[in-house]
Amino acid sequence: MTTTRRSFLGTAAGIGSAAALADWALVHEALAHAAEAVAQQPPPRFTHLTADEGRELAAIAERIVPTTNTPGAREAGAVFFMDKAFGTFEKAALPVVKKGLAELPARVAKRQKGAKSFAALPVADQDAILIDLESGEFFGAVRYLTMVGVFGNPSHGGNRGGVGWKLIGFEPKPSHAPPFGYYDAQLVKRGKS
Repeated sequence: MTTTRRSFLGTAAGIGSAAALADWALVHEALAHAAEAVAQQPPPRFTHLTADEGRELAAIAERIVPTTNTPGAREAGAVFFMDKAFGTFEKAALPVVKKGLAELPARVAKRQKGAKSFAALPVADQDAILIDLESGEFFGAVRYLTMVGVFGNPSHGGNRGGVGWKLIGFEPKPSHAPPFGYYDAQLVKRGKS
């Protein structure tokens, strides 16, 4: 008897299916683990910020667009958008943001003795610090980047799952229109003749 590729694959698939059915509990456990892993958000990995800077910047963004009964900057992944932007179109903002983050611990300590980070402060204290910073270049840059990270196109690293668009009722409806180019030159010539 000659073994064809089709019969070999059919036999292998049958053996694999039988093995999976024989120990369904292990398969179910593996599927549950995979679903849990997919549901978790990835741990912060920053390219242009340290983990501490990222945590502080995320806390600021979360006060600009807070999570209430609707998603906010955290769910939109605004801080990850910012980190990506610092390496591309917002390179000039990185020194401003880093300087503002470096100055933040002094403001935090002044606001609450013994406090180590902005993120650990109560919301009222966070808001008070941000009100003090509101007219400065640092806050302006962070506010702008937060808004773009929440409401911009998800392909740029923010607005995860389109949560910002859902907040404002925006439904992306791409339209495709051919650009003007060489193929319409004949139409122009015919129209002139």
